[in-house]
Amino acid sequence: MTARPVPLTAEPSIMYAVMTASPLETEDLIPPPSPELLRRYGTTEVALRRLRSRHHQLLLMRTADLEQAAFTQRDVRVEALRLAEEHDGVVIDLGIPRAVEDRSDAVSLAHATQWYVVDYSHLEADELRTVGLTAFGLPEIVVDGIDREQHAMFSAVLTGLVHRLIAEWPANDPVGEATVTLRDIAYGLGDPSAPETPKDRAVGVQIDYVADQDLLVVRLLADPAQALFAP
Repeated sequence: MTARPVPLTAEPSIMYAVMTASPLETEDLIPPPSPELLRRYGTTEVALRRLRSRHHQLLLMRTADLEQAAFTQRDVRVEALRLAEEHDGVVIDLGIPRAVEDRSDAVSLAHATQWYVVDYSHLEADELRTVGLTAFGLPEIVVDGIDREQHAMFSAVLTGLVHRLIAEWPANDPVGEATVTLRDIAYGLGDPSAPETPKDRAVGVQIDYVADQDLLVVRLLADPAQALFAP
């Protein structure tokens, strides 16, 4: 990726709620997100059922400079999940918001889908949007001009791109042309075979920064199905 600057934001905030049936050492009274909002951003019905009996809340809140934001995000999530595992609790990532249903030993910055969700509410406008990247000090992403019939393929490319952004920000600025490889996508999806996935199949993307909306607008430069999977 090129090194043209996207303005660096203030220190990002990271917030998790550990919800338990019995209070922990302190209890915080911030109202938790509604079930409807949690469901919208991917929380499963199993997690929602568990939340109904876990009304006590402990908040973990941190800020970090951009150089350390990703590592702080990872460490706070691991801390929250370990507390939940010890006390039969449920963790809510308040930045998205959604329940975090991974185990503490499975948390990985390389697994991009752990850190954001795709907002499909703009699908009729031929767009996919991320929610969650601001916790890393990154702008959120809009993938523009998608093919609605192949939106899953565009979503996969987005996953590979987010994997790259988390790994390379803020040392490299994302604006300009870039490539997303099959290996990037495999890492982003948490595929155990990612290190052996070919990296010679790739799709080009153009990334522009829209300052007045603080968004990264991404356009694919080729049909992802052809670029990534055609013989």
